[in-house]
Parts: sequence; C-alpha cells; structure tokens
Amino acid sequence: MLDQNKENQLNNWLEESVQNNRIPFGEINISKENKDIYKYKIYTQDEKYKNNKLYRIHSLTKPITSLVSLIVLEKNNINVKEPISTFIPEFKKGKVLIDEELINVNIPITFEHLLTHTSGLTYGFNRSNQAILRGNTEVDDIYREKEILEKIRNSSFTSSDFINELTSLPLAYQPGTRWNYGLSSDLLGVLLELICKQSLDEICKNELFIPVEMNDTYFPSVNLKNIIPTFKLSLPSGFKLINETDQIKREHKFLSGGGGMISTPQDYIKFCNYILDPKVSLINDNTLSKMKNNQLKHEMEYLTDKLNFYDFTFAGPGTGFSYGFATIENPNIVPQKTPKNVLSWAGAANTIVWIDQINKIVFTFFTQLIPFGYQNYKKELHEILYSDIN
Repeated sequence: MLDQNKENQLNNWLEESVQNNRIPFGEINISKENKDIYKYKIYTQDEKYKNNKLYRIHSLTKPITSLVSLIVLEKNNINVKEPISTFIPEFKKGKVLIDEELINVNIPITFEHLLTHTSGLTYGFNRSNQAILRGNTEVDDIYREKEILEKIRNSSFTSSDFINELTSLPLAYQPGTRWNYGLSSDLLGVLLELICKQSLDEICKNELFIPVEMNDTYFPSVNLKNIIPTFKLSLPSGFKLINETDQIKREHKFLSGGGGMISTPQDYIKFCNYILDPKVSLINDNTLSKMKNNQLKHEMEYLTDKLNFYDFTFAGPGTGFSYGFATIENPNIVPQKTPKNVLSWAGAANTIVWIDQINKIVFTFFTQLIPFGYQNYKKELHEILYSDIN
C-alpha cells in the first residue's frame, strides 16, 4: 500500500486544487507491481457528468501509437531504420528550410525518427515565448499559413490528404538532428494503415487493446456516451465547460495517431504496466526496451532556445526520449524530485502519466482542462511522491 503520509498529502493536494480553482476536477490512480495502491477522484462540476469515465487523452495517444507501430513493424519484418519513403515515395523529395533557404535532406526520414520525434516535422503551434506548446521556426509559420492543424481537425480530412499536405511542406530540421514536437506520431498512424491495409482503430484494437484488455480505449465514434466534458480556464471565476466536448458530433475520416483517442486512467495503467512488465507476448524484449530507454544520441539542452516545446519536466536538460516517452537521464538537473529512468508523457487537457521503472510504479493524474501547463501539476505531484529524495 501507499505510505499513509503520502496518501494524505495526495488527498489534500487534489482537494485543495479543486477548491482553489487550479483544476475543475481530478482523478489520481497509482499502481505498484501491477496492483492498485491508490485511487481518489473528485468531481464537483455538473452532476450529470459525475459518473462519466471516458477522457480525451490527446497526446497520450502518441505512446500507444508508438507501441502499436513497433508491434506491426516487427510482425512485418520492417526495420525501424527503414526510410518511410519506401511506403510514401513522395518523401524522397524532402527539403529542409534553414535561414529562408530550401536545402536537400541529408538522410531520409526513418521510422526511428518518427518514434523519437527527430523527423524534422513540426506542429505549427502559435508563435510564443510564453506557452509550453510553441512554434517559433520558419516552418511553423508555413504550417500556420497552410492551417495544417485546422485541416486535421476537419471531419472530412483523410489520410491521403494528410500525406499530400505533409509532403508539400519543408522540414524544420534535418532528420535525426533535433528532438522537436510535431506530427511524427500522426504520420506513424498513416504508415500503419498503408502497411496493414486497415484503419488505425482496427490495427490498434487487434494488436494491442484486445490482448491487453484495454476495453475503454479507442478512436471515438458518433453518439458515444459517457465522455467527461473538457473545461477551459476562465479567470477569475474558475472554469467554463467547452460546448459539445461531452459528445462526438461528427465521424472523422482521419484518425490521429498523435492525439485522437479516448481512454480511462484504468486502461492507461494497463498500457503502462505492459511497458513496465508485459504479461502477454506482443513484441520481443529487445524491441520493447527501446520504449523504456533513451534513444537520442544527443542531450536536449538546445530546447532552451525556446523555438519549440518548452517544459523541462518533460523535455529539456536532463531528459531524453525513448520510442514514445520522455526519459529522466539526469535527476540532478530536472526541476522535479525524481528517480532516474522515469518515463512520462501527457495530453493537452492535462492527462499526465509516468512510469517509475525503479520502484515499479505507474502514476496517472487525469483532468480535462485547457490549456495544458496552466500549473506545473507534474512537478507538484513528483514532490509529494518522491519527498524522501534529497
């Protein structure tokens, strides 16, 4: 069981966070050695949603897509270092935009580049020096001009449209040279559909969700019930429910491997426990180890230039990146108390997960609040769980 003092501190943190308008509601779940050791949920918003359990997990979709990709690649004898142009020839013509000049790529984008977010793709987030999710490169300007993110959210947008859009745009960096948050996982999802000749939801269901019994994780369909609505910050009064986020109004043709899934904390703990200690055989141990250990050849201090993603509890000095998760490489220089080799990621509505490989712990904190990073919840929760670390 969880230490009583830490249990009390977590209870107090969740209660005070809701009372003080730091979150609209929240749910913390912890497992140790695949056994539940803590669960606490507070929901004080509209009563009619109190028993709803499905969360929009946004970018927590990415690690799932990574694992499913590794399963599919291994089954089809495709090496992670295979250029993606084998399946999408248009990527052979790739260019990189540097100092307003288009130059040829030095090496082709591979599956490994997509898995480690070193492909050179970006997102086109708003230009900012304040927001965590930022896009301050020349290529981000082009993504914004082309309205790439808006197009992806359009229900009529297809995987073919995605390929056409992406292959017409330059890269922000040479492949393999820099970690940069972008559309890499979405492109992985499209590649899986090409390889398997199935939709991404079917692939994920057959390759992962059924074997691991993740019964409440999927790409949502119209008329899906039981969704917890998303709230946005509305100071000073607190939070405002975002209209229609408790339902799915339109069927989307493009299934976003980077952010499109619905899940529950309980299902996500099953997923994380598979990473930590698999009970069913889906891929070989050596392949799975690439999701559990840093795969970058370079340190991430360069993120201090604030051109892209900027949150050092997830990515920055002292961290690395595996085939799907941020990794703690140097606990002495990251902002939060933490052991080494902790894996973590999060979703845009503040669904936060980490896997403590040393202590065999999976920790999830889920709410539904935009924007991401309004408060540094991850750091605060680390401070409680690892208070005994000097």
